[in-house]
Amino acid sequence: MPTNEPGTEDEESKGGLVQAALQFLVALVVALPVSMAIWPHLPLMQIPSVLGLSVDRLAVFLLVLVLLLLMLRRFPLLSYTALVVFVGVVTFQSFRGGYGFGDLFRSYGASISAFSQSTTALPDVSELRPFKGAEELRKAMNHTDPVVRSFAVRAATTWFNEEASEGDRTLIQAFSIFKVINSSWIYVSDPADGEYFAMASESVPLLAGDCDDHAVLIAACIKAIGGKVRLVRTTGHIYPEMCVGDAKGLQRAIYLIRNVLFPEEARYADLYYHTDANGDRWINLDYTRHYPGGPVMNEKIIGILHV
Repeated sequence: MPTNEPGTEDEESKGGLVQAALQFLVALVVALPVSMAIWPHLPLMQIPSVLGLSVDRLAVFLLVLVLLLLMLRRFPLLSYTALVVFVGVVTFQSFRGGYGFGDLFRSYGASISAFSQSTTALPDVSELRPFKGAEELRKAMNHTDPVVRSFAVRAATTWFNEEASEGDRTLIQAFSIFKVINSSWIYVSDPADGEYFAMASESVPLLAGDCDDHAVLIAACIKAIGGKVRLVRTTGHIYPEMCVGDAKGLQRAIYLIRNVLFPEEARYADLYYHTDANGDRWINLDYTRHYPGGPVMNEKIIGILHV
């Protein structure tokens, strides 16, 4: 009876390993961007992270990876074709000065880092009413004043113009306003004999004041470009919050903050949000933070002022 020679069996075994490794490589290359495309559409689930890893995102990635591996093993020619086409497209883009291998590696680095990020829901404060001094603060937000409107437009178009042209314009322009103001804001206390609420138009040339002056200016500028804001009052602090929409809108905002607009400040940071009675999500734009959605002051919230 004919028998297989030992050398032939070794070659077949090596060939099988090479093919399996190639299939895994293609599946891995494709699974990461596919998973990133799915993540913003995931429902918000209060699943605690394990060893700093986002369980829901990791589960989606593993599911996509397994499905791709099953498909490639059933249609092995796809693994070779997909790899050749992928490398060819990236190489062509590199020569044209477009999306090249360096950009590819950075994108995958952002994808991998996203596994260690978490988003935390804060206690519901939607039933809280305006607080003492709320009407004075509302009047101070003179967002239709030409000085405020002009400053808001300049600040909205200082950063992220390329990203704003691709969608989510108001959201991204509001983040630009946040960056302009927070990068220059200097804290100055109120007079010793009482509380002073500066008009937004008064704070524009100064970019200085206490927490309520900062909150008023941020809120007025975002309102001046069509954004939705409110002021949150704690026992010793006031800070602005911006509405980013429903659960899907929150996931989109989180993606932009971590991976596009504030990657150096927020890529590995936890992000926090409040949910109101209508299901809208709000993130803070406090002057004490270097990125939107940072940790809030560890103080009791005593009032909300919608503007």
